Amino acid sequence: MKKYVWFLIAAVFAVAVLAMVGCKPAETPSPSPTPTVTPPTPTPDTRCPQPVSTVVRNLYNPYTGDEEDKIEIVITFDEPIAGDEDCIEDIEDEVYWEFTVVNATRYDEDTTDDEAPADDVEITPDEISLSSDGKKITIKATVAEGDVGSFGYGLICDEDSANAYREALEAQGVDKVKKYATTADLVKWKLSRWCAVYDELGNRCCEDLKGEACCTTVCEPGPTPPSGCPL
Repeated sequence: MKKYVWFLIAAVFAVAVLAMVGCKPAETPSPSPTPTVTPPTPTPDTRCPQPVSTVVRNLYNPYTGDEEDKIEIVITFDEPIAGDEDCIEDIEDEVYWEFTVVNATRYDEDTTDDEAPADDVEITPDEISLSSDGKKITIKATVAEGDVGSFGYGLICDEDSANAYREALEAQGVDKVKKYATTADLVKWKLSRWCAVYDELGNRCCEDLKGEACCTTVCEPGPTPPSGCPL
């Protein structure tokens, strides 16, 4: 009898073990690791800041007489300017900035002068400032006219300033046969490469930064047509 009892006990134990194995949950295989994708190395920016727009306007108020012969030039760049801000804002030495006024329809007192009449117009900076984001230079300046007195506007920008220019010529006794000031003034600017201008990565501008724009009363610059600046 004892032999059968031990046989039964062994059989029951074997059944219990098999039941436990059958109830064990299947093991979930570990997921394969996701391959790491290395992004392409971006091409470094080697261009220095470039001017994208220039706006020139008169500050003169003909109704109050304020800001006589005063103008404003705003130059906007495509990226922030770093480097030597002191020379950008320098108005004492006048060696870094160069301004030229072009207008073949201005009066020229010297009829033997081969230079364009507007060469007698000088722009002298009074204040130059760089915006907090480093993308905009604002220049406030005074215009001196060599051949025409009592003009006051500073530059020829629209019909009002053109008419005032002609009236100033008539007051000087200039012959009215020729119609002067039929186009607005074109202002050209240049910042010398001796003024160290960099971008935020340290790339230096090795060429003179320059641009131009017609003097206008609108807020945004317009294209400069080959025939000149329309009033």
